[in-house]
Amino acid sequence: MIRKYSFKSDSIVLPEPSAMVSSASSGRKICPAKNFVETHKFQGVGENETGNIPLTFIINAGVEFVLFKDFTENHNKTYFQIGSPTLGPEFLDNNLLVRVTTDSSDAPLEYNIPLSQTRAFQVENFSFLAIRFNDEVGLRQAAVEVFIQKTFCVMGPVE
Repeated sequence: MIRKYSFKSDSIVLPEPSAMVSSASSGRKICPAKNFVETHKFQGVGENETGNIPLTFIINAGVEFVLFKDFTENHNKTYFQIGSPTLGPEFLDNNLLVRVTTDSSDAPLEYNIPLSQTRAFQVENFSFLAIRFNDEVGLRQAAVEVFIQKTFCVMGPVE
């Protein structure tokens, strides 16, 4: 995990309404100017590689695989990409079902990604990410590549 720290006042200044969002569970989430903005990356490593290097997971058919769960109340903006390496022609009719939950919505967002393709997403107040490999045969496995970059508010020093 790579961590990058900065003061909110040193980062890009956004209009005040974009710094607050409604949340069904906790009212309004705010990142005051005295707080820190921190970025964590969920990524792999590689010799002579830079940028968004994904981690690879093996997922069984028909089973929901939880990749990420946020247990904090911190306001966040998250970028993630999900894909699968190129597979043989026997897999072309299958897909990955991606389920994303945010603090701002009761209903999960669901997306189908065809195998051998990659998709990128950006969400606010990201809280949960799960993937299911939809396979008609039901006995196979799929390799899934995932990269997550989450920027969130961290409480600063109390005066």
